[in-house]
Amino acid sequence: MKIGVNQNLCNGAGICVQTAPDVFRFREGSGKARVIVEVVPPRLERQSREAASKCPTNAVLVFED
Repeated sequence: MKIGVNQNLCNGAGICVQTAPDVFRFREGSGKARVIVEVVPPRLERQSREAASKCPTNAVLVFED
């Protein structure tokens, strides 16, 4: 599984960073989220999906392999 953040939709709410801190970080300067892993490890898939479902702007995108 891969995950991404649409920078045009991200408003910097930070729910993804709080929900899955091993997958997301804030981008310096913009305050928007970014993904810090290329492929989400199986142990972090549940948290990553939860982050996507909680994103208020639907900026977090999940890509199944």
